[in-house]
Amino acid sequence: MASTVVLPPHIRPLLPEDPPWVGAHRLIGRLGASGLGVVHAAVTPEGHALALKVMNEEWVSATAPDAVLDPRRPRGEYGLGVLDCGVHRNRPWAAVEYLPALDLGVHAGVRGPFGGQTLLVLAAGIAEALTAVHAGRVPHGDVKPGNVLVTAAGPRLVDFGLARQVDDGDSNTTIGSPGWLAPERYAGKRPDEASDVFSWACTVLFAATGLPPFGTIASQSEAVARTNAGVDLSVIPPGPARILARALDRDPARRPSAEEIHLECLLLLGVSEDTPREAWGDRFHGFVRSHWPYVDVAWHRPERWAQAARGLDAEAAASGRRTWTPAKVENARRLVSTRDPITGELKMVPAPGSDAPVTAAATGDGYDAADHEVRSGPDDRATDRDTDRDSEGTGAEGGRADRRRRERRGGGAGRVLAVGAACCFALAVAGGGGYVLFDALAQDAEPVSETPGTDANDPQESAPPTGIDLVAASLDRLTAARTLEMTILTHAGNGEGYGQPLPGNTAASPTLFDRVLYQADPEAVRWTSTVSGARAADLMFVDGELLYSGTTAWNGPAVWAPAAATDLGASEAVFDPERILEPLARVVETGTVTSEEETVFAAPGPVEDAYGHLAGEDPPDEVPAVLVEGTFLPETASEEIGFTLVATEDGVPLAFATEGAPQGGYVLNGRPIAQRLPAAFTEPVPEPEYWYTRYTFVGVDGDLDVGVPEPEDVQRAVRPTGE
Repeated sequence: MASTVVLPPHIRPLLPEDPPWVGAHRLIGRLGASGLGVVHAAVTPEGHALALKVMNEEWVSATAPDAVLDPRRPRGEYGLGVLDCGVHRNRPWAAVEYLPALDLGVHAGVRGPFGGQTLLVLAAGIAEALTAVHAGRVPHGDVKPGNVLVTAAGPRLVDFGLARQVDDGDSNTTIGSPGWLAPERYAGKRPDEASDVFSWACTVLFAATGLPPFGTIASQSEAVARTNAGVDLSVIPPGPARILARALDRDPARRPSAEEIHLECLLLLGVSEDTPREAWGDRFHGFVRSHWPYVDVAWHRPERWAQAARGLDAEAAASGRRTWTPAKVENARRLVSTRDPITGELKMVPAPGSDAPVTAAATGDGYDAADHEVRSGPDDRATDRDTDRDSEGTGAEGGRADRRRRERRGGGAGRVLAVGAACCFALAVAGGGGYVLFDALAQDAEPVSETPGTDANDPQESAPPTGIDLVAASLDRLTAARTLEMTILTHAGNGEGYGQPLPGNTAASPTLFDRVLYQADPEAVRWTSTVSGARAADLMFVDGELLYSGTTAWNGPAVWAPAAATDLGASEAVFDPERILEPLARVVETGTVTSEEETVFAAPGPVEDAYGHLAGEDPPDEVPAVLVEGTFLPETASEEIGFTLVATEDGVPLAFATEGAPQGGYVLNGRPIAQRLPAAFTEPVPEPEYWYTRYTFVGVDGDLDVGVPEPEDVQRAVRPTGE
């Protein structure tokens, strides 16, 4: 039975195979996943938010016994290092503080590449974090856009440390992400400081261009060939290009150190050569304040994490399920989470009297774990497996949703669409990108009590979501869907908001109508468009390839052929489901609710659609619902616009609409476009006072056939161009 607990934004539900506890920390959901492992959203017994990564089982046998994670090692001011770590059922895990932020892969895809001084600040910040990591005489091992967070206070390099625990020197598969690794890594060499510097350069080059430096790579052999071919730095300004060229040298001995890179970036930013080393930090802080982009974090409310932990424990207790309980470990030691009163930094410190098991209680709105007797130790492999059988399963349905959130196009995990997020993603994301986000004193905890402490009078445990929380619940439902069918309609608005009719003359006042079909297994997005009833595009993105049908009959089959995005004025990033749903995510991030009322959802009338045969089902009709109205700030716009969400009481989205004035040419107010914007919309005459967009969610998790062609049916001898 699905949980009714409302999760914080950008967190996806746990899958059946996920444990409820790892170490002393309560898992509440997933932030993203990568080839190495899954990043979970977790809450410490004191109520602090963590991103906790558990290594995938296939890498356990390659784990190097001497590669110990140490939460005490230096991480630098711009690094986000391990707070707590251990082994869960023979699988290493590590936790870092959760920061509300997009990873670099998602940020670049959503907001565009970095340039000028901002790029130098990013490069210097990552180099500073690497300098601190290398000062501990260990490499990072997994520098890539998915492990760089674009936080409100500057860049942060996430270091879970799990990648360097894998001894892949004798393996045919190299740990890490192909396309971001130094050439010697593909030859079997373990990560070191020089290979980190090469990966730093790849990451910075991605930030500057928005593209993976070696393109989309499907295999290790392809990665080797492209890495050996080198990269084109002609689009990079001369100063940064010189640094990148040295860092990308195929000979590791000729690459500069991370500290040299940091100093060279400071010089390019304007720090004089005679500036004493102890003043570097202050000068760099000034550049961060001056040149770093604004990052909105108002959507992140830490208390929601603790509320979700209480709710999940209450559900488990009410259903009679037992939470995961590791075996008792002798010589146990406990860590507690606390914040530095001056810096605000989250830390894990030994609990008072940690020579014996202790109970941890939250303060304020923290997670109340007073009913959990907590014991910890370096390993929980001697586990009573029967206690976790209720949570075991194939997770096929959830697995498909997780695959959809894999790392994409050089992005990070998870996407967590911090929106990220998503988020943390990620992802790696998921997908990817992704969102999010996150990855001696190895400790595991034993929650002895099966009835965690909860506040029975807390109305948020049982009350349905309202306002922005209802928008967040609807977004979560959509991003976790196995299949999704939706329509997007845009035309000149009349200022009356949701439910307004089509223009009387669509030839004089053009309408853009899209039908978007998504399936998770195999992952594919089909996007068809019409303009005032005339065919505009029939595109599909499947298995990392963009296909185009230029011959689709009004009611006939499509004939698919590969297409280059540049030919069509298309962006492959737009086919990411999280990008499609970005306006909803922006409402969660920046929205303000002005009214909320009960309503009955009525399905919209028919629209001129050249592709009616693609419809999987009819929109729902006469459904009791909640109508939420408010304002939000779309990406790149300077003024707020209006939004309306219609959803069922428990967060099943039915419709979503935006309406606002054209702003700086961004006429569609955040609406994604699969192919180049039709000319009728780029130069409307006369320009409308408002643009109105209505999303109708025709089907979520229904029976849907996107129409993915068989490989042999794709006409690869034909390369179409845009019309």
